[in-house]
Amino acid sequence: MCGMKQLVRLCATAFIGCAGLAFVLADDRPSTKSLTVIPPDQSVDDVAQKANLHELAQGRGGAWDPSHAPTHETLIGLASDRQFLRDVWCLEFAYRPPRAIEVEVPGKNLEILKERVWYLLYRVRNVAVDENAETAFNSKGSTRRVVFEKDEEGNDDLTKPTTKFVNQSIHFEPHFVFETHEALSRDEGLLEHQDHLDRLVSTAVAPISRREKIPLDMLHDSVSISERPIQPGEERWGVAIWQEIDPRIDFFTVFIYGLTNSIRWRHDAEFETDLEHAPEYERRELECLRLDFYHPGDADHDDFEEVRVVHSGLFEKLTLGSRLLEASSRAALTQAEYVEGVRDLGVRWQNFLEPEKENWEGGAGLVPVEMFAKTLAKVDSVAERESLVEAFLGEQAVGWMEELLEAVAGPVSPKQDRRRRESLGQINLTPEQVLADPLTSFARIVNELEKAPDMNIRRQEAAGFFGEAAPVLDQISHEVAIARTAALLHLMQVDGEKLQQAGSRRALDVVLPKLLTVANPAEDDTGRVGDRTEGERKELLKGLFGHEGPELFKRAMKANEGEEYLWDFRDARQEDIL
Repeated sequence: MCGMKQLVRLCATAFIGCAGLAFVLADDRPSTKSLTVIPPDQSVDDVAQKANLHELAQGRGGAWDPSHAPTHETLIGLASDRQFLRDVWCLEFAYRPPRAIEVEVPGKNLEILKERVWYLLYRVRNVAVDENAETAFNSKGSTRRVVFEKDEEGNDDLTKPTTKFVNQSIHFEPHFVFETHEALSRDEGLLEHQDHLDRLVSTAVAPISRREKIPLDMLHDSVSISERPIQPGEERWGVAIWQEIDPRIDFFTVFIYGLTNSIRWRHDAEFETDLEHAPEYERRELECLRLDFYHPGDADHDDFEEVRVVHSGLFEKLTLGSRLLEASSRAALTQAEYVEGVRDLGVRWQNFLEPEKENWEGGAGLVPVEMFAKTLAKVDSVAERESLVEAFLGEQAVGWMEELLEAVAGPVSPKQDRRRRESLGQINLTPEQVLADPLTSFARIVNELEKAPDMNIRRQEAAGFFGEAAPVLDQISHEVAIARTAALLHLMQVDGEKLQQAGSRRALDVVLPKLLTVANPAEDDTGRVGDRTEGERKELLKGLFGHEGPELFKRAMKANEGEEYLWDFRDARQEDIL
């Protein structure tokens, strides 16, 4: 009997030990709490695509019409409209909202430094299907393949293709891009593009593992996660890490490449020459996952638990709405009379449009400021000039203009005098010439600064001319842009009160009818309207929002408040994917 009791006690102890072990092992499993799961994208039917073999079909002259053979068997016929069949795969992606953490990183001279990095914790899974089941055609997995029905002889019937989900291992090579198009100060304009690639920060993986309760041996960086293929049914945890992120940003987007091999391509050669088949004309559009996030930025205090997913296009809508609200309320602060100011200058709002710049990263252009200075230079009376400046930009702008002109032509320290003479000499001017003809000289200086490739270089060059007063130039360019926007809103007969009531999120909706349509009255219908042409709409967008306006508007109109993520095709050169 005692032996039986000992046996029961032994079994109970073993049972409790196994239960405790199971409990420990369960705790070691990564928690799926707060994990957002995005299923594999199967919306694009790209397992079968048609395209020309441009290396053969282009630059060969006209198509040859043979006498004793069908046209489709000629070289051009065989190289045209070819069908490409391939397996297309897409992994399931799950993630937690981005967070930040302070970690130790190696610095110069083997010093250990504290640095705050941003990271995105994620899980990828190769969804498997039962290929032997009768419902394999209907069940959805990670990989799609084109198969053909069999004919009576058991051969593939190429006229009857269908798509089937199959199992195969997937080599996941992730590429995470952190992008923001946010201006962090007023003088930076509407857009300030920044992008950051994910980096390998080996000292950050362990702290992130402890914080997120993911076993260290299960958490991969962007390199180790690609060391071996992901088998059907297998899941893998990873983390993307970014450094040097400005903590003041509010909106940012993460683009994730490598989740799918879905691709589109096109040929962009303009002329039918032998060069048309050159690789430089080939364009590849890679499908990637886009996630948009909102976080109220604060350089002094960051609560990264507040980062949340938002729909794409929200940032663009808020950006455009903020410009509209500022322009509609600015006159109450500056006492400017924007419409009358434009008329008094004897110009139109179109004269203050900014020309498009390729690869420009910065705020408002200086061409409108140059135009403003040249217009003022034609006025002889000093008192009349001041009244024109007050009407167009407000009373404070008179002081700004005086400050800049005094800085470039007035008394300064010997060091700054040498510096400004060197800068002025590059455009064949001296401080004495500026003093004799200030506004025309100022226009020449502004013209030179407009040639700068980006905002940072422009500010460095402006300091050479104006010294410590250089930031005032950004204020003037901003005020000229606001004056143009305000004058145009008035001419478009946009209700300012409705704009203010709508707020920055809905302000664009108030202006939208005026952007898309224009009055076209008839004798029997005085209220009739017609659609604006694309050229007219683009000009209005540049007038309201500057050179980046059309692109911002395009992205804002794609907003869908019901979508928290997007599968997007982005342009890539051929060498980016080979």
